[in-house]
Amino acid sequence: MSTAEPKQNLTEQFLQFYRDYYREEIGTLAQLWPQEQRSLYIEYSDLFRFERDIAEDYLDDPDQMQQYAEEALHLFDLPADVDLSSGSGANVRLTDREGMLDTISIADLGSDHIGEFVAITGQIEKVTKVTPDLERAHWVCQRCMTATPIDQGHTSVQEPHECAGCERQGPFELDVDQSDWSDRRKLKFGELPAERTTSRGQHRTVYVAGDLCHYGGENGLADRAGEQATILATVNVDTDSLTGQNATTESDIWLDAHSVVFEDDDLHDVDIDAHREEFESFAAEDNAPDLCARSIAPELLAEGDDEMEAVMDASVAWLFNGYRVDPEGKGTFRGDLHFALIGDPGKGKSTLLAALNDIAPKSVFRSGTGLSKVGLTAAAVQEEFAGTSEWTLEPGVLPRANGGHCIIDEVDDVVDEKTKAIHDALEGEQMVKVDKAGIEADLPSRTALFASGNPTDGRFDRYEPIAEQIDLDPALISRMDILLSVQDIPDPDHDADVADHMLDTFDELSRAEIAERGGQVEQVEESTAEGPVPKEVLRAWVAYARENVFPVLTQPAKEKLKEFYVEVRDLNGGHSEDDGDDPIPATPRTLEAGIRLAVAFARVGLSETVEVEHAERAIDLSRQVVGMNYDPESGKFDAGRVDTGKPKSQENRRKALKALIKDLQPDDSADGVDTGDLLDKAEEQGLNREKCEKDLDYWDKRGEIYHPSMGEVRWS
Repeated sequence: MSTAEPKQNLTEQFLQFYRDYYREEIGTLAQLWPQEQRSLYIEYSDLFRFERDIAEDYLDDPDQMQQYAEEALHLFDLPADVDLSSGSGANVRLTDREGMLDTISIADLGSDHIGEFVAITGQIEKVTKVTPDLERAHWVCQRCMTATPIDQGHTSVQEPHECAGCERQGPFELDVDQSDWSDRRKLKFGELPAERTTSRGQHRTVYVAGDLCHYGGENGLADRAGEQATILATVNVDTDSLTGQNATTESDIWLDAHSVVFEDDDLHDVDIDAHREEFESFAAEDNAPDLCARSIAPELLAEGDDEMEAVMDASVAWLFNGYRVDPEGKGTFRGDLHFALIGDPGKGKSTLLAALNDIAPKSVFRSGTGLSKVGLTAAAVQEEFAGTSEWTLEPGVLPRANGGHCIIDEVDDVVDEKTKAIHDALEGEQMVKVDKAGIEADLPSRTALFASGNPTDGRFDRYEPIAEQIDLDPALISRMDILLSVQDIPDPDHDADVADHMLDTFDELSRAEIAERGGQVEQVEESTAEGPVPKEVLRAWVAYARENVFPVLTQPAKEKLKEFYVEVRDLNGGHSEDDGDDPIPATPRTLEAGIRLAVAFARVGLSETVEVEHAERAIDLSRQVVGMNYDPESGKFDAGRVDTGKPKSQENRRKALKALIKDLQPDDSADGVDTGDLLDKAEEQGLNREKCEKDLDYWDKRGEIYHPSMGEVRWS
């Protein structure tokens, strides 16, 4: 310690500190003690301003200084009927919401920090349920019945070496009632994604005790799983490994948490002010969305490719996003745009996703192949954790991306446990509700999802339902505001343009590389590797718009969106009296998606209102999505074609084929129907033979039909 002041003097100084800075807060604590509040949170900056030496001593010897701080709190003048020292006593928790302390990363935590108070940044990767923790054990000697109290560690129970009364070595029995207990959780605290040198990064175990277990949400810290945070803690070591028969000089480091500060500002690393003049100038241009589209991934040539132009336009809307409308008691309207892109390999999807991840101020980028264990939502996982096998709550990718953007490549490999969980995570409240293995949590998943995948057969077939071409539950597809496909179709003129663009881009970049290495090379005059808006400017533009721009619909824009919706609903003549049983061409979700898109394009222009031009741009993009609903088999538009993967024409065909199988198969035997005869009869009834063959394969994989003998089929 930097001072040699006696205990009484330090206690008096803390008392004066409370009188000067925390009189009201202590009064509130006294009113709520002990059921509703058990801790006084003090800011490091306040303590530093009061007395710098005490603040610095707190960092060097936190356990001793906390004893002085809590003794002073228990001595603070309060009404006679309030005793903050009763029971285990009120806690003092030093926190740093103002960010005055220098933070360290998990990778930098080492032996020189042992015993110190640190502020460490990372991500809460896993959370255990609350369990009772033995803090101070009362051991009763079974010879003389003397009680000996022993403070406990985290990993094993400590018994007395000898009885405090008869000085014999037991035997001892634990007095559960007289022992001191507290609530405890364990956290797996990992490196921030941007700081990891490996895919999973380093992590440390954090012990959280008492009321801090219940901090952060209705279900306590479990509600904050997946979030970034700064944990203020004492660095300790596992002393059990240093003693006993298997003693070793090596020991694990863990953190005993004093407080947790969650990152409220997800855009802290974006310098908006430095680029504000530039992006405001770009936003004022009539073609601002086009400027953004050309700047996302300049190495991709979208011009001249209608499908890729739509993809880039949709990417701009996805970045700027809508905003959540949730006035209390008056309904909820999701603002996050969900975008699915299914297409042939080689169309630049991976390049686009990497570029979007680089631009989005806060984003989580994962491959579907790495999500099979936890999935999109959350999972309870039992694993070896800090020396014991425990159930932990591990958040999925959507809660981890809360408040920003979520990108999943190879989405066809995603497997999530429950369809209902996907509904809750992407729609309405956008909340993952967990009640597993004794752990309850409400994990917010308010993120804009971009899901990209390849067709199951390697190449995209636009004449088949999208849902049948990716290995994914239709529930996820039905939540997409934008669903687009891209095909790799040879075209000599466009192929030549793509080749020129790729060659020019490489030439420009290679010349720049040679110049950086000190070589002499002539630079090209025209730039193809950079878009009109520099990426750091576009990133600041997106960040500013999402935080500050909340446009409202004008009446002309509303009329334009309404006209589009009514027009789409009538694509099959649905407003006529004799429409019969025609499929529904679009649902109200089509209109909701149009609103979100229009708001996003208004945000690009930093506009306070959604004007007709924003609505028209949203409608142009929505037409591309509605076009995916066209069912060539029936010649009708059918929203079910992509929403559920079951267009009405398919349902009707399968019903007819199923009825035909049951009609033709013998009732009184196990014999089947000859497959060739079945398909001939199906053709006679006007059913497509090739599609009927696929229907049989579909039922075969699901065990709904079986084959009594070669070339025969029978309904199960």
